[in-house]
Amino acid sequence: MQRRLLIGAGLGALAAPMVAKAQQSFTFRLHSFSSPTALDHTLHLDPWAARIQQQSQGRIRIESYPAMQLGGQPRDLPQQLEDGVVDIIWTVPGFTPGRFMGTEGLEMPFMNTGLSATESVAAYEFCTKNLADTEYRGIKIISIHSTDRALVHTSRKPIRVQDDFKGLRLRVAGRFIGEAVTALGATPVGIPLGGVYEATARNQVDGFLINWAITHPFRLYEVAKYHSEPKGGLFQGMLLTLMSLRSYNRLPAELKAVVDANSGAALSKQLGEVWDTQTQQAIDATRAAGNEIIEIPDAEKARWRNAVAPAYEAWIAEMNRRGRNGRALFDDMMSVTAAHGRT
Repeated sequence: MQRRLLIGAGLGALAAPMVAKAQQSFTFRLHSFSSPTALDHTLHLDPWAARIQQQSQGRIRIESYPAMQLGGQPRDLPQQLEDGVVDIIWTVPGFTPGRFMGTEGLEMPFMNTGLSATESVAAYEFCTKNLADTEYRGIKIISIHSTDRALVHTSRKPIRVQDDFKGLRLRVAGRFIGEAVTALGATPVGIPLGGVYEATARNQVDGFLINWAITHPFRLYEVAKYHSEPKGGLFQGMLLTLMSLRSYNRLPAELKAVVDANSGAALSKQLGEVWDTQTQQAIDATRAAGNEIIEIPDAEKARWRNAVAPAYEAWIAEMNRRGRNGRALFDDMMSVTAAHGRT
């Protein structure tokens, strides 16, 4: 509880000036797939909603509905936002394949900086620059931040070189990381996060690609004994907090200012810093379980990077198909992430 309060207070650095209390007030519904006890709520969504209410002098109230309490599946969240069923959502691109295709490009291997604080700023910059008029049309972006660094976790066979991928079935969370897994020689499998532990324990998959932080609350170190990590990680997942522009535009200027002060690149960076605080404790729990953490040498990392090039080409082709200049977008993604420390 003390950690939660301290981090929530840290995020308060984004505070806007207090606004005078007035008669008109607004209630918005926030829908999330995540558990109410997960850090997505305890260290992000709940403190964020509390700040909005406090800084608006109670004129903005955000009702939080975690764990899909308003119905539907996680894949339905963007449609619920567009249909006006809810006003704010917290989601990830892979849950709604194709809906946030441009953003999914940031989840491809070796597009990452290794730290959520820096990757989050790069992601926010890339998306607002290149995708605001397409996949974020009609949306007020509250934040786009990333997980901490992700790697390959396996249950029985350690991965030390690329050839070790052959014959493995590995859980992935999105299309393009799946394309990369195929290029490396394994078979990608789509499984919801809540099913990863059981699927691995039952040998339905041989492992999974996932970030460090999430392994701790889901105790995934109990079913995966080997953890193979190139320097800086393999990739980082994207996390989206989005508000309907229609709902945002209902607010008078002084209340829009409250939302604006708790949105954007600064918030994305601070949320990234929260994720980065979770990495080491997950590593410590993994080591305490007696597991092996395998550091992939730079020369082998270079082999993996070359091998996953088909995933990049698949993303470029998909963006071209959607009427965008896929190569130009890819080059800009490389430029933006490099500027923020891509490894």
